[in-house]
Amino acid sequence: MKKRTLVSLLLATVMLVAFAAPAMAETPWEGKRLGVVHITLYDEWCKAVYDEFMAQGPEMGFGEINIQDGNLNAETQQKQVEDFITQNYDAILIDPVNSVGIIPTLEQAGAAGIPVFAFDSGTEYEDLITHVAWDHAETGILTAQWVADYAKENLDGKVRVGVLAMLNAVHTQVRSEAFKTTLVELLGEENITWVFDQDFGETRESAANIVTNNIAKPIDVIWGAVDNAAQGAANALELAGAEGTIVVCAGAWGSEPFSMIDNDHKYYKMCIGVSAANIVTLTLESVQKHFAGEEVPRQQNIELAVIDATNIDEFVKYYQ
Repeated sequence: MKKRTLVSLLLATVMLVAFAAPAMAETPWEGKRLGVVHITLYDEWCKAVYDEFMAQGPEMGFGEINIQDGNLNAETQQKQVEDFITQNYDAILIDPVNSVGIIPTLEQAGAAGIPVFAFDSGTEYEDLITHVAWDHAETGILTAQWVADYAKENLDGKVRVGVLAMLNAVHTQVRSEAFKTTLVELLGEENITWVFDQDFGETRESAANIVTNNIAKPIDVIWGAVDNAAQGAANALELAGAEGTIVVCAGAWGSEPFSMIDNDHKYYKMCIGVSAANIVTLTLESVQKHFAGEEVPRQQNIELAVIDATNIDEFVKYYQ
């Protein structure tokens, strides 16, 4: 009888401990609410970034992922950051339109104890945890190298260029400046004719209008700062039935540009590939490390790829 009583007491104790024991420990970032201030949702790559945040965030254990469209407007982004501060989000992730102008607002986030992470575009905000991006100058350099090789192989080393710049964001300004500087270094100013160099804004329609207004001039290569510029240029060239002009892009990803290159589009010939999935993964991993108390590098870049007819087979899987 005593043995049975002892066994019963032991079982009861084990069950009590089991029920009293806490559930398996959660990760330090479990359920954290992230406020994401995106630069825009207007082009395919930016929309892909949005989709990746919405897909990867819950998978990685975060709670609410609230993504706001900055619409390429600095004041809009400032208001969005202020709202996230007021709503006491656990972290703010931002792709800033104005890297300097946003600093005072980010300082308010810091004062409220909210860590800030930048992706794509950066900022000199002193307490920024990390800036996850890609080397925007490198996109200009890589496209210039490709255009220089094209000119040497097909145009006797001379080239007539149209530039569709995007000047309402710092990182895209860097792309066009690096492109022009590098192309001059590689070919010499005397071998380059700058047919046009204009800020296309952000829409394909505005890019197409610039190309249409210059269509009567001989143009060998049109360079687009982003894919909306390149797509607008290709549309205008196709509508005009232009001959002898190609389009290259300093930053694109997804089914549209990849399928065009894969199918040997008459105009759209090359882009610098930047994986939206990779930039989001590295950003969210940085948030995880921060909440886990691990050190996070101040600057992190993802890998770039020059994509053209020679290697498009490696990227077909991303859109099929």
